Amino acid sequence: MPHFGMHIGLRYDIIGEYASLLLAILLLVFMSLTKPKKSKSYKFLVLGVLTAIVATATQIMIVEVASNVSVYYNRSTFTALLTFFLVLYAAILVLIFNYINLMSEKRLKKRSVIIMLYVSIALFYFSGVVYQVAMKSLYFVRTDGIDITHFTTFYCMMGMLCAVICFIVVMIRRRTIARIVIRGVLIVVPLDIIVLILQIIDKKAIFSASTYVIPLVAFYLLFHSNPYDEDTGCQNVSAMESRFITDIRRNRFFYLAYIDFPQLTDTSFSPDYEMLSIEMARVCREIERISRKIQLYRISFGTYMALIETKERSDAQNYSEQMRDILDAFHDRTEDHFHYFLGVCGDSRRFSSVGNKWTQLFMMYIKETKHIDGENVYYFANGSDFRDFDEIYKIEQTLLDVRMKMDAEDERIICYAQPIYSVDKDEFRSAEALMRLHIDGKMIPPDMFIPIAERNNCIHALTVIMIHKVCKAVENLSMEYDFDAITINCSTADFTDKTFYKEILDIIHGYNIDQKMIRLELTESMMAENYEAVKHNMDMLNREGIHLYMDDFGTGYSNLERVVDVPVQTIKFDKSLLYKSIKDDRVDDIISYMIEFFKKNGFVTLIEGVEDESQKKYSIDRGFDYIQGYHYAKPGPIESLSKYFKHK
Repeated sequence: MPHFGMHIGLRYDIIGEYASLLLAILLLVFMSLTKPKKSKSYKFLVLGVLTAIVATATQIMIVEVASNVSVYYNRSTFTALLTFFLVLYAAILVLIFNYINLMSEKRLKKRSVIIMLYVSIALFYFSGVVYQVAMKSLYFVRTDGIDITHFTTFYCMMGMLCAVICFIVVMIRRRTIARIVIRGVLIVVPLDIIVLILQIIDKKAIFSASTYVIPLVAFYLLFHSNPYDEDTGCQNVSAMESRFITDIRRNRFFYLAYIDFPQLTDTSFSPDYEMLSIEMARVCREIERISRKIQLYRISFGTYMALIETKERSDAQNYSEQMRDILDAFHDRTEDHFHYFLGVCGDSRRFSSVGNKWTQLFMMYIKETKHIDGENVYYFANGSDFRDFDEIYKIEQTLLDVRMKMDAEDERIICYAQPIYSVDKDEFRSAEALMRLHIDGKMIPPDMFIPIAERNNCIHALTVIMIHKVCKAVENLSMEYDFDAITINCSTADFTDKTFYKEILDIIHGYNIDQKMIRLELTESMMAENYEAVKHNMDMLNREGIHLYMDDFGTGYSNLERVVDVPVQTIKFDKSLLYKSIKDDRVDDIISYMIEFFKKNGFVTLIEGVEDESQKKYSIDRGFDYIQGYHYAKPGPIESLSKYFKHK
């Protein structure tokens, strides 16, 4: 037991406070080294650790004075020290309470409740402090030292009160708080209360700092410490994001190298993991030894990113080429000859505006466009790559926003339409609705944004919005013009949901139109994906009188038996068949046979892509019922159909 000041008299054992102070300082060092993600909860944790260090140091000073009253004691200074500690202790309690509150997935909507709780506790706490100071009852000066029993009892009682309130709030909000947080509270809060009770009972030892330092350490270890991969010696993506943001804020110019081993992400491939872990660690160490300016991070198994802190493109290229040499050597010496993709990019202005997420997406885009299976690829991105990806990224973000808002009137989704000519009636009787995406004054064609929408699960939102827009247009046009229907293209993703037909009918019934004036186009390839679900939706729509088209017939999936088996009424021949049949008599014979077959079985036939007089003549001669193409009309805003349909 250490002795402070006097060799006889009142003494306090504060080894626990010194241990807590050392632990808090070490925690602050670890936090600065690992650089966790700077989330709001993490900022509260940092403030909590800093306050804990000051509070513990203040507590040690208080005990030193209390144990050496003849040397250090001054009533005003000592009272100020006690008051300062009590303020710090209150701040620690508030920071810990706020931290736990931020762990909730759903923040408390009624902030007034939390504010009233804070105000009530603060009034109670500081009223007690003022009373204790005014009554001079926080401590008692004795000939052998200072008795601070009342002081420790007071703040320990306040600590227990706040611990109980925190526990109650967590239990009330347990449905919105992660299970690991609840378990932590269930363990830490009772232990804290026990330690605080022991502190009140024990008159000679001071160890209360452990009640707030240890929870702070637990919070860090559970929620913020970056996992260290002992095989490769790399930190994870959270550490990278922290370094990334720090460099941007300090205006440091840097490049990023994206290293990917495609074979390691292939689930069908089973490498020797023991050998591989040794080799990967060797590769990582060799890359880090190139320069201190290179920081390597593991994104996932088989994927790494290196942050190269340099302003000069020539230096970045030099470092990248050295990385390539290391990866080439790795490829050559491994039994499985792992091939790699190494992509490098650098443009701090873009990084600062869109962040690390944009960077990772960009590097994956570069990999997809430049990677060749079975070959090692090294690519240094240039300005045109940024511009191309910028457009794709902008489309992707727009589509995600469209999906989130699900606004039937979304002005970014433009409804175009192309009239369809009826050969028998010699007039336009219907039209095909065509989707366009409008971003920053530019019209994006479907072949550019539809694949992105399908990849990001946004296609359903686009379909729903298009149905709304077409129904509204039909409602307006049908008041003055005579026409049969407008068709809408549907995606595979929509029709594989067995309840999709209900959603379509609900939308149509929300407008003052005959539901038969809305028709749907499906492709043959859709039925190859999930035939039963697609056919179920088709059957249900057909019962309601919704006319169905088989789109793109003849593009490689043609199966006459399947086409006849589903309830489609119109067969829409792909334009490629038209172009081939004009040049090849054999294809012409097949087309003629299929038209005869379909008509004999009650189907309506339609040909698309007719662009000149010869193609028009061929289509009419072969007996197509409907013709669609630029020769008759180009696509335009759906409102322009009034130029093609007859007045009632």
